[in-house]
Amino acid sequence: MAIDAQRLAEMLSLSMTIPTVILAVSVVYLWLPAARKAILADNRNAQQWFILGVVAGFLGSTVDNLYWLFPWSASYISEHEIFETLVNTGVYFNIIFRQGFGILAAYCHVRAAASTELPKVRLVNNLLVGSYAVGIAYVALMTIGWF
Repeated sequence: MAIDAQRLAEMLSLSMTIPTVILAVSVVYLWLPAARKAILADNRNAQQWFILGVVAGFLGSTVDNLYWLFPWSASYISEHEIFETLVNTGVYFNIIFRQGFGILAAYCHVRAAASTELPKVRLVNNLLVGSYAVGIAYVALMTIGWF
């Protein structure tokens, strides 16, 4: 039985999801005590902002990877009928756990850099604002049919 590239990629992705989740949970577990202290701190230093970014990024990755394990498993099992429903629902998980937690993690890391007065932080802040404008413009142009 020949396995095409798509099937092989699905097999590889599914097999990599379990260690990705386990390692992401491990990172959150290791850094959670320091993150709790950082959350409760009145004035966070660069290290605390960095730790919050690490925890936010890996927490988002954990939930995102766990969610997508289900639709891709359903796809792998002879295109199970729930696949389409799970994929359509996935956008909500992406908004919160992929994009939302990713943006939060980036914000924390930028705050960490700003706390150390690293150069080019202003550029990154401008890129953040600009990226929202580009994202909104992209969707607007697609909505009016320019793409």
